[in-house]
Amino acid sequence: MTVRGVTLSQEQAAVVAHRLEPLRISAGAGTGKTTTIVARLAAAIDSGIEPEAALGITFTNKAAEELADRLRSTLRDHASEGREVEVTTYHGFALRIVTEFGAVAGVERDLQVVGPGYVRQLLHESIGDGPYQHLDMSALPWRVDEAAALGAQVAGNLLEPEDVADAAPDSPDEVWLRRLELVEMLRRYRQRKRQVGVVDYGDLILLAHRVASEYPELAHRIRNRYRLVVLDEYQDTDPAQRELLRRIFGNGFPVTAVGDADQTIYEWRGASLENFAGFPDHFRTADSLAAPTLPLTLNRRSGPRILTMANAIRNELHGAVAIDPLQPADDAPDSLACGWFRTAWEEATWIAGEVRRLHDDEGAAWGDMAVLFRKNRQIAMVRDALAQADVPLEVASLGGLLSVPEVADVHAWLRVLGRPDDSVAAARVLLGGRYRLGLGDLAPLASWAKTQPDAGGDDLDYPVLEAIDRLPQVNGLSEVARQRLGEFRATYRRLLSEAQGITLVDLVRRIVDAVDGWSEIEAMQPAAGLSARLNLYRFLDLVEDWSPLAGRPSLEGFLGYLDLLQEDRSSDELDTARVGSQDAVSLLTVHRAKGLEWETVFIPALADATFPTRSQGFDDPLANPKWLPYELRLDSADLPNLPADSRERKAILRERHLAQELRTAYVAVTRAERRLFMTGAAWYDNTRPKTPSMLLELARTQPEATQIGWCDDPGEPPTDPPTVADAPDPHLAGGWRSALRATLADPSWPQRQTDDSTVFHRHLEQLELMLDGLPEPPDLDQTTQPTTSVTGLVTLASCPKRFYWSEIDRLPRKPSPWLQRGTVLHRRIELHHQGIAAFDLDSDIGSGNDEAAPAEGVDAFRAFLGSRFGGMRPAYIETPLDIDVEGTRIRGRIDAIFEAEPDMWEIVDYKSGRRRDDPAAVVQLEAYAMAAADGAVRGRRPERLRVTFAYFGTDPPEEVSHEVTSEWLAKARRHVEALAEAAGGRQFEPVPSSACERCDFLTFCDAGQRWIAAAAPDTVH
Repeated sequence: MTVRGVTLSQEQAAVVAHRLEPLRISAGAGTGKTTTIVARLAAAIDSGIEPEAALGITFTNKAAEELADRLRSTLRDHASEGREVEVTTYHGFALRIVTEFGAVAGVERDLQVVGPGYVRQLLHESIGDGPYQHLDMSALPWRVDEAAALGAQVAGNLLEPEDVADAAPDSPDEVWLRRLELVEMLRRYRQRKRQVGVVDYGDLILLAHRVASEYPELAHRIRNRYRLVVLDEYQDTDPAQRELLRRIFGNGFPVTAVGDADQTIYEWRGASLENFAGFPDHFRTADSLAAPTLPLTLNRRSGPRILTMANAIRNELHGAVAIDPLQPADDAPDSLACGWFRTAWEEATWIAGEVRRLHDDEGAAWGDMAVLFRKNRQIAMVRDALAQADVPLEVASLGGLLSVPEVADVHAWLRVLGRPDDSVAAARVLLGGRYRLGLGDLAPLASWAKTQPDAGGDDLDYPVLEAIDRLPQVNGLSEVARQRLGEFRATYRRLLSEAQGITLVDLVRRIVDAVDGWSEIEAMQPAAGLSARLNLYRFLDLVEDWSPLAGRPSLEGFLGYLDLLQEDRSSDELDTARVGSQDAVSLLTVHRAKGLEWETVFIPALADATFPTRSQGFDDPLANPKWLPYELRLDSADLPNLPADSRERKAILRERHLAQELRTAYVAVTRAERRLFMTGAAWYDNTRPKTPSMLLELARTQPEATQIGWCDDPGEPPTDPPTVADAPDPHLAGGWRSALRATLADPSWPQRQTDDSTVFHRHLEQLELMLDGLPEPPDLDQTTQPTTSVTGLVTLASCPKRFYWSEIDRLPRKPSPWLQRGTVLHRRIELHHQGIAAFDLDSDIGSGNDEAAPAEGVDAFRAFLGSRFGGMRPAYIETPLDIDVEGTRIRGRIDAIFEAEPDMWEIVDYKSGRRRDDPAAVVQLEAYAMAAADGAVRGRRPERLRVTFAYFGTDPPEEVSHEVTSEWLAKARRHVEALAEAAGGRQFEPVPSSACERCDFLTFCDAGQRWIAAAAPDTVH
């Protein structure tokens, strides 16, 4: 069958020829659904339907533009007369209804629609004064994120906040109490939107549905405008959108829904599997029969090997052979290759080398290749490897974009302007190419910032910007450093002043101009310069898209939005990426790649718990208040029953999560046309090696898959950072690093590379003058009093080398969920002891490195309430400790001191996890007892003393107590004094133990790595 010059397959022809009635099209990936949609609309118009009487609705603006362009091209004769098929998005359709008829629902015609970034800004403004008795309002970004998630679900199920509040049980549990406070926040958010005259995307559907349901004559008027409606990407719709469409186009109207249930990858933001599955019943024919379904299975995009892999994933998803498997349209040669590498860097460099080979040897265009990632944080290493191979690239994923150096520099400037206390961002700016300062130049600033006393004489900790603002007071700076800091201060003040009256996108442009960003890009090698330019353009687009409200840009709101992007939590990542027209390799997440295709696709990081991911927090409404209870959802009849038992519930939700991960993998695989590479590596960090994920093992078992290589023995963790090769250098053939190494080996080497010794010596003299201007290194013998914490003493007792890297020569630490979990628990207990309703302990916080996670299903705060401490009132709470032991200053804070009898103290330290066999832990109690016995705690000396660890990671809790006798105290004093003396010394030798497996510094510790290698696999667990 041919329609308007397009030859259709039998399946496509059946769809086009099907009579005008409700119809579901199950269109597998790459089966030409857009061509089929256009052909069905064109055939209907050729049969007598006016173009204006046809409506196409799709999900994203990009998809709507593409569908409209295809229709204009196909229906040129009508388009030339200005008669076109109406094409819009689901939200755009609702906006038209609200704009035209919203007055009847009390909505102004000139309303403005705000996106996710402004939603969070307005939610932040709507927090108000509370009261909040159950939510931890000290962690505002988390609460705003929870309110945004709950608000989207409320609107996505045609509810108002009051509907959720009315559904609360008579005796609400803790989760419901927190949810009700989120509902109150949503009420204030709704009021705030009315005040500023805006609506969000959820409001559009809710208001349009209200118009259509409360005024049937208006719904009938809208319905009568059309004779055929096509719903594209229908699997991505939420229940509210479905009900809006049913209200207008139900009861036999010829609605054609096109989608693929196996590409439903947005459940986390409201998409309902039930919408596509239930279409035949939701949109019955005029005879009240279930709407028919026609399949599209002939894939015109991918080759047979790639489709075999896609069908294998679908079989895993359905637990059997999938219905209507994808079939290749031809036998064009294609390839499926898989590999397992030892380290992530080896994987990244192999990808870069293969990209380079395909371009140089086989003529593949850069723009025909893409690397797809499950998470933004996996992009950086592959990006660095591609840049090292001189490959032009474009980071098309918004979160990954923020790690690109040129964008990260602009982001740092924005943080400095919006958050003056962000010393890390200030340091990045000052150490960068514009000001070229060194750590030695920043040391006087840091020293000044840490030694300024307040009115009471205590030391404050100022941000670096404060030191720069008071530059004349800072001693020890070289003249060059002082001059460059002065230039930074002048630029900072100018940009800060200008930021008050310009839009965010103008501010970003001025930042780029102020640091000569475009000049720097022009000086780069062609491939690197193209990559940098494309990435800056994309960031400018991101800023401009985020600023829809003229006169209301908020730098702090935008920075918060960027924080969400970096954490992979932003709903903006659901939209299809707009890949630039320049010839560059695309790097993006799978979610951003949906709807796109490339000749060659690489999918890296296919390791266990990485892809498929291990959920960090299931959508469990019984455990987390941000999830709408299933009984309030429009698709509740098709959702599982969630048992009260947390283990059973998590098992059910874990299966749902895995299904969504498999659908995501299916989308990733079907982006490839002719080449698909699936890879992973054992070492992505230095904690423990990973194993290949089920997806990589599935690829490996495909009959015609090529194995690149397979590392069966991960060996020891990598000890050296990735080797970064130099970019091509016009003067040094091997790059500057190799030239530096040659000079170190032979100081006369540089002079032998030049024919003009006079010019060489002149430049050498200039270099010596510059080196003479560097600041003198500090005198290590003139040190201040050694200072550490009680926790530092525990670390020292466990491993002096770890103490050295934690307290003396500090190295970066990994994020520690156990610290956050403990902090939240301590805050709740503190408020409980004060008689204030306790804050929220977030159940999504995982286990950590230094404290064993709570046992499965144990809520640490509930365990505390059930312990003897839950009903006791301490004499002292969060009591500071500051003592001098053997010349070392030791600081700390005691959780609680109970005085059951006069002059009888029990000092208690609360732990959020389980007890771990750690002999060094007792040092903490020893230091507390020693300080109390010496009268250094509250100025009192109790006659009797007990010290206790209380572990709330088990229920019932476990206690470890010591009666402080004179003998025990004497031994404790000797131990603490020895550690204090060691803390002020210079010998910090490693003491390997099972703690090495959890150590942040294992990469740098040969002794620890040797211990782990010797202990594995019997001891390490």
